[in-house]
Amino acid sequence: MLLNTETNLFAIIGCPVKHSFSPIMQNKWFEKKHLNCVYLAFEPKDYELKHTIKSLKDLKFQGFNITIPHKVKAMKYVDVIDKSAKKIGSINTVINKNNKLYGYNTDYLGFAHDLKTKKVVGENKNILIIGAGGAARGIVYALKICKAKNIYIANRTSGKSVKLAKEFKIKNIDIDNIKDILDTIDILINCSSCGMQKDDKLPFGAGKVKKNLIVYDLIYNKKTPFVDFAKRNKLKVFSGEGMLIWQGAYAFNIWTGDFPDITIAKKLLKKFLK
Repeated sequence: MLLNTETNLFAIIGCPVKHSFSPIMQNKWFEKKHLNCVYLAFEPKDYELKHTIKSLKDLKFQGFNITIPHKVKAMKYVDVIDKSAKKIGSINTVINKNNKLYGYNTDYLGFAHDLKTKKVVGENKNILIIGAGGAARGIVYALKICKAKNIYIANRTSGKSVKLAKEFKIKNIDIDNIKDILDTIDILINCSSCGMQKDDKLPFGAGKVKKNLIVYDLIYNKKTPFVDFAKRNKLKVFSGEGMLIWQGAYAFNIWTGDFPDITIAKKLLKKFLK
């Protein structure tokens, strides 16, 4: 890759992002499209976020992604927020147009597209979400659009899930009471960080489950307690690989007006996860 004064700059900001697949994926897509662009990674702490976003704007970065834990707070530091992102309450993609930062959420688009690809139907289904951070907001929004029957949300600290449930008009459930509804759930989605650490355990007591329960874990680079739970119960399980690729593809489209080759990203991700 030849870098020069005409190279367009892109990035991902989060903490941590050392493990992120996004730089590999986006840089390969830029290369395949013969675009003079480079995608970097930065790890600002919470107190550095405002300064980091201002610096990216001042340095004429054309766009950037935002990941954990900055998706909600970053909304305060962009100039314009997309209608869907405003409803969701978090952003993960920013484009710099005429020195104005426009914030979008492609998480919900990536998730919805991945469900469709996997032929998972959310309409009229009972769905349980674990976690109430920025990623969960996009998931809830997507599930509301696809007309899920009931959406339950639980979080280790109930304050965040209570707030999110009220905001989106879904049902909060105490994490200790999940076993009481588990046998009614059609899709279980992990939007939490549970599974990122080796000693993490399933955050709820596992009771009886439906034989056709589908488990979807947004974590894509770890064997998590949710994956173990699914395998123990012989359930269909998906990781967040598809959502990761598709949300990135929608971000690429926002920046360039073009869609990248998904198969390239899938091949790269297989190598990345080995």
